[in-house]
Amino acid sequence: MNHFISKALLGTLVLVAILFGAANDTKAQDWGSIRGPHFDGSASLDDSEIGSGDLQLSVAWKRPFGSGYSGIVKSGDHLVSAMADKEVGEEFIVAMSADSGKTVWKTSTGKIMKGENGSFDGPLSTPAVDDAHAYHLSPFGNLAAYSLHDGSVVWSHNLKEEFAAEPNFYGFGASPILHSGVLILAVGAESGAVMGFDPSNGNVVWKAGQDGAAFQTPVPAVIDGKEFVIAATNTKVFAIDPHNGDVAWTQPHAGASEMAMSVMPMVVPGGGVFLNDSKDHSTVLDLGTDAAVERWTGRDIRNSYCAAVMSGGQLCSYSSRFLVAVDPQTGKRQWRARSPGDGFLATVAGRLVVATLKGTLHIGDVTSDGFTEVAATEVFKTSVDESDGLLWSLPSVAGRSVYLRSLGAIARVDIQTGNRQIDVAAQESQVGPGFAAFLKQLESASDKQAVVDDFLSGKPGPLIEGDVVHFVFQGQHQDVAVASELFGVRQERSMQRVDGTNLFYFGTKVPKATRVSYVYFADYQPKIDPTHDRQVASTALTGEMEPMFMAAAEPLTLSWFDTGGFAAELPASIDNASAKMAGEIVKAQLDSAMMKTKLGLSIYLPPGYAESQQKYPVVFVHEGKEAIEQGNQASIVDALITNKEIRPTVVVFIDWRFYPMQGANGYPQMFAMELLPKILKEYRISDDRKDRACMSGGFGATLSLMASLPASGEVGRIGCHSPFAFELMHPIIGQLAKLPNDRCDVLVQWGAYEFRNPSENWNMAIQGKAIADILREGGHKVETETTATGSDWVCWRTQSVRMWKFLLGE
Repeated sequence: MNHFISKALLGTLVLVAILFGAANDTKAQDWGSIRGPHFDGSASLDDSEIGSGDLQLSVAWKRPFGSGYSGIVKSGDHLVSAMADKEVGEEFIVAMSADSGKTVWKTSTGKIMKGENGSFDGPLSTPAVDDAHAYHLSPFGNLAAYSLHDGSVVWSHNLKEEFAAEPNFYGFGASPILHSGVLILAVGAESGAVMGFDPSNGNVVWKAGQDGAAFQTPVPAVIDGKEFVIAATNTKVFAIDPHNGDVAWTQPHAGASEMAMSVMPMVVPGGGVFLNDSKDHSTVLDLGTDAAVERWTGRDIRNSYCAAVMSGGQLCSYSSRFLVAVDPQTGKRQWRARSPGDGFLATVAGRLVVATLKGTLHIGDVTSDGFTEVAATEVFKTSVDESDGLLWSLPSVAGRSVYLRSLGAIARVDIQTGNRQIDVAAQESQVGPGFAAFLKQLESASDKQAVVDDFLSGKPGPLIEGDVVHFVFQGQHQDVAVASELFGVRQERSMQRVDGTNLFYFGTKVPKATRVSYVYFADYQPKIDPTHDRQVASTALTGEMEPMFMAAAEPLTLSWFDTGGFAAELPASIDNASAKMAGEIVKAQLDSAMMKTKLGLSIYLPPGYAESQQKYPVVFVHEGKEAIEQGNQASIVDALITNKEIRPTVVVFIDWRFYPMQGANGYPQMFAMELLPKILKEYRISDDRKDRACMSGGFGATLSLMASLPASGEVGRIGCHSPFAFELMHPIIGQLAKLPNDRCDVLVQWGAYEFRNPSENWNMAIQGKAIADILREGGHKVETETTATGSDWVCWRTQSVRMWKFLLGE
């Protein structure tokens, strides 16, 4: 009997051990929230087999999935994510089988959040899951728990209706976490910046702090042996007791930037937390129970939405679109790399997992010397015309599988030991037959550099051969890329180095008549093309091809090229700095009470103005300083008048830059009530409203519409070179276009390579067409033109002759 009991007890203990072990093993295979089981992007996997050596990646399954930014979470065999179904106009939270990818259940969460202003359709928040429920916040503020078994709604709150929380620019998008038995979410309400909910019934357990919130996710941290949640909201950082919501301390962070809207704190060694809280820098705080002290602030991780991870003892993230590693103790950058491309990070068995925007997956090892790739594969396909392959969600790792979702598909990629596998296609460079022959000649040359020097001697770049443009750059550099409007903002193409030389090249096809700007990045530093003097200081770009949407910044100097067909119409004298104008420019100033500032004016007076008694047409050029300095508009109008191609006219160049995120600051009122009356009073201007016009380019063109449409009783013509007007500006332009006053004649022009970013879903060529349609709907007479050009005045001025003839009643 004792023997039988002992055997039974032993069997029971073994069974318990097996079950307990199985439960733990299952837990180790889960990914319960946006940052995984440890809230730091690392998998719960102690797997020495894949922790070193070469690996292989295989796509176990891939299936179509609706658009959205929501990441994938996992509980048992259930994968959960959220997406937009454009065909039915709704968003859904969806549970799938991790084994097969097949849908288990699908529950509507409400109407689609339409992607605008540089975003794609669909939800932003990543769900959280436990053994019983999935928890998700919809873009319209509905926080709900869904049965993990069948997707039925267990409980719900509407954050806007119940807590007066306000959505941010793209709707509600914070991701919840489960910790210490509480569902924790950055709500952004006045009654609570961060809130804790009972996962079983949705009851509010606690509310903490006051601040707005957007896409932030809190993270647990242990400080001096005590549990806290570190939560960053729009402007503050809170240390919160997760059990009762007591706030141990609060302090401001960098805030006031789009980066601060998506902060995911990252606990780092030594009791610190990393905050990517600014477009221009990031910070590590040393955490205490009653305060936090800055450990370091640095610029080596900045301007990125990527959530950082620890790998190989380094803090890894992106700085702009370059993969970087910094010492978490000092903030000193250890290295940066252009490859494998911009994206999002996780870790598996300590190794770095990189999921790129273009849909490729990479795994490798991080040291203080660099990133060594051990496996890579293409999971989703992207192209110039298709965005479904773009990946805008953090990777999830469970067991030996990585789960990824793009804007059009979702996939499981399995990790296996074996020979190193790199099956990602290299960036394609196209070359013409002449350049190909030159490269072939180099292969057998004994002095390759001499052949390069001879071939390039006296040839200004880029080298144009038929419909192929070859960008070429020479120098002793490790890494060279070319950025251009051909590819878009925040984009570049790596250039191939010819072995045995200092020559880098990249070729691409373009239409026969093309004018665009470009710049080289040699070891990450911008370099203009040294082979010619065709250059311009951009009015729209700064730094690493970053757009100036928010505020003034040091302009990026660009080179430009023209494949032909544009310069013929332009007066030959416009680029001659020493050429004397027939007319003159007088300086003036407007002390604006409306704007509470002083505006500089440069007023062009045509030849013979002083001697004449006649009245002249007038054209107001908004963002006038840039139009003169970068667009040569004063020189162009002077030459056109001299050549009798347009009527003599007065031109008022207004020195004020418009940054949409800062607002117009009373500019339209200033124009109608102060500037227009001043010019009509002080200069001899025609009484006919058709002889009065406004024009500009880019954001200045949008400003031109905002100023002239309300004053259409006095202004009859409007010229817009590529109006930069995101969807958020469409309603106000639509309202102005329908004002019950006079209709205008409008010319809207844009380029095929207009200001755009294909990865971020914005394109000012599309916006130009949309603005033209809005004006037509308002009853205005609208003409449109498009050419194979890029943005900014160096390209807009190719259409200047046509623009000035339109404005002056050709």
